[in-house]
Amino acid sequence: MANLKDLGEFGLIDRLSGKFKHQASKTVLPLGDDCAVYSTSPSKYQLISTDALVENIHFKSSTILPEQLGQKAIAVNLSDIAAMGGTPKRVLITLGISKKISISFLDQLYKGIHKACMFYNVELCGGDTVSSPKSFFINITILGEAKRGKLFTRKGAKEGDMIFTTGTLGDSSLGLKILSNKQLKCSSKSKKYLLKKHLNPIPRLKESRLLTRSSCKVTSMIDISDGLTQDLQHICKQSGTGALIYEEKLPQSQAFLKVCSDNNSESLPLILNGGEDYELLFTLASDGVKNLYRQFEKAKALVTHIGEITESSKKVSLLRKNGEKIILPQSSGFNHF
Repeated sequence: MANLKDLGEFGLIDRLSGKFKHQASKTVLPLGDDCAVYSTSPSKYQLISTDALVENIHFKSSTILPEQLGQKAIAVNLSDIAAMGGTPKRVLITLGISKKISISFLDQLYKGIHKACMFYNVELCGGDTVSSPKSFFINITILGEAKRGKLFTRKGAKEGDMIFTTGTLGDSSLGLKILSNKQLKCSSKSKKYLLKKHLNPIPRLKESRLLTRSSCKVTSMIDISDGLTQDLQHICKQSGTGALIYEEKLPQSQAFLKVCSDNNSESLPLILNGGEDYELLFTLASDGVKNLYRQFEKAKALVTHIGEITESSKKVSLLRKNGEKIILPQSSGFNHF
């Protein structure tokens, strides 16, 4: 009999979801992507996704303010909509409230939720509140829309496609490390930057809109929530391909580089497996690269070519700076079990 540790989070999902064969008539994309997709009109698709933040698993009350938690809960769900090329519209919120949670905490939590919803033009339209015996949790269900012909999924990458990511990688993971290790050498400027990347992530809706409005042929996309390696493996699995990424091209912020250097810390594990970057990871036909750079430069948005899609091995490889080529483990990245 398999156990949860052996199955892992995604093995468990496959095991449980594999039993469900029924699909509603207007479903376009069922299980297996950042959002489920169904048809609502001749010109648009409806997107829906859900995500939970559980105390002492996804956050600690001692290291994040309730207002920050409210903002982050909305942001990480908006990232799923961005990964599909969609526009967020509505959220529903379920709270699991433990006895230690005060009215003041909830007021501040919803101050953050309200701030994020106003900023991203998203309506709070429902939810539920329940008691939780031990830990506080917040679960968000998000709904959005995507135009037909501009829906991005994990499936579609082809051999020879270029791999790109927005922003820089590893910042959030290093921010978390700073929170848990007070002995790390870190200037106040670097600390502020890295903590903000962890506590107040920015969903890449702007960059997603750039891609949907451009003529570039994006062949697959996902947001980086569980780590670069693991999320790229999702694209490879759905697309039936492999991937090669180049260590020397992985984008890193100045704050990240300085803190890693000052503490003699290895940066690569944080970049590959850290998670919670919430950057967009996507593949593009090679003939669209110049246009992509032109669009992002005009919008003052960072995008970096980090690798290419390879033959159908369903494995992700890394070309090290010293020329060594290694196959990255399938389990690399965050795993709940």
